[in-house]
Parts: sequence; structure tokens; C-alpha cells
Amino acid sequence: MTLFFRAARAAFALSMASVSLQAGPARAEGSLLIWSPSKISGNAYRLRLGAKAPPGSDARAGVDLSVTTSSTGGIRRTRDNARLWAEMRGKGASGAEGNVAAGYNPATGRATASAGVSHRWMATPSIDILINPSVWADSDMRHGHTGSVRVTQKAQLQSIGTGTSLIASGTAVTGQPHVRAEFRVEQNVVRGLNVAATLQRQDAELVGAIRARFRVEW
Repeated sequence: MTLFFRAARAAFALSMASVSLQAGPARAEGSLLIWSPSKISGNAYRLRLGAKAPPGSDARAGVDLSVTTSSTGGIRRTRDNARLWAEMRGKGASGAEGNVAAGYNPATGRATASAGVSHRWMATPSIDILINPSVWADSDMRHGHTGSVRVTQKAQLQSIGTGTSLIASGTAVTGQPHVRAEFRVEQNVVRGLNVAATLQRQDAELVGAIRARFRVEW
């Protein structure tokens, strides 16, 4: 198993080096292969590798290779270097979009699964209403420990012209007596740049935060 994770780190390093040497990976419209490097935090990087099902079945599966570095640039030894994943999406007759995903970490034995549905209605020509119920669960497959289950209901008002969204959500987790409530205002400033102001109820306290997120795809 140690050899496997060393190989995973080596493959990740080579892939990130290729990103530096190339202007960007070749992207064929009909390609069934997935190759997507990303920076997920200040010192963490992820390379998603996988394959898509042929057209007509929106399913995909593969492996995520992750590396976390220290402030000095050294690679930290963790047990999250590789994770197997699978995803499937579909659209019902009513127009609702559904998704199912699963993941497994062979180093820790931790498995996760999630499912969700997205309903969208046009309230006015410029405002959409979105309803997104979802469920998430995890478990320790190796030791037989039952994990937690999280159920979330989210409602969103989205202004198409201005890029502004008002979002309210509630989350219940097994073993926790309180439902976590959250209200968020999001603004899409430019393509890839999103700013959000959040007010969240944690236990008996209200916690506010302002975050900015920038995403680049290549």
C-alpha cells in the first residue's frame, strides 16, 4: 500500500510539472478522459484523473491524487493522497436534475456517498427559484464503524441579469440536537470571481463571514 501512495505522489508531481511546461492540456470536445489539476487551498493540490461513460449515460469514475505541502515546500505525509470516486447525473421528465456520488479512501477505509436533486423554476423572466434537497453519509468500511448522515434543504433566488443570489439552507446531522441554519448572499463579480456574505446559526450563536472565491479552468 505504501508503494501505491508513493506512486500516486510521483504521478501527481509529474502532472503538475507538465502543467508548468505547457500552456494547457489539449481538450478534445469528444474526449472521454478526465484530467483536471486544481489548487484546493494555500498548500494543497489535487489532480483528478478518470474516464467518462459514452454519450447517453452521464457517468464518470476515477481517482483523485492529492498532495499537501508545508510552509517550507516539503510534502506532508498524510493518508489522503488517493481517493477513488464515481459520479452519475441525470435529468427527469419534470426537468429536475439528480446526481449520485460515492468515494473510497483505500488508506483509511473511509467511504462516502451522496445524492441530491435540483429543481429550477422561472419566477419572472429575470429571476429563477432553485430548490436543492440532498443527503450525505460516511462510514468506516474497514472497521465497521457507522459514520454520520447529513440532510440538507436549500432554497435559492437567483437574478440572471445581475448575478446575485439569495440562499437559505438548513442542515440536520445525526447525533446533533440542533439544525444548522444559514443565510447567504452571493454576487458574481466577474467570470470566475464570486463574493459571498454568510450569516450562520451554530448552536445558540450567530456567526457571520465574508468570503471571496476565484476559479480558473483550463
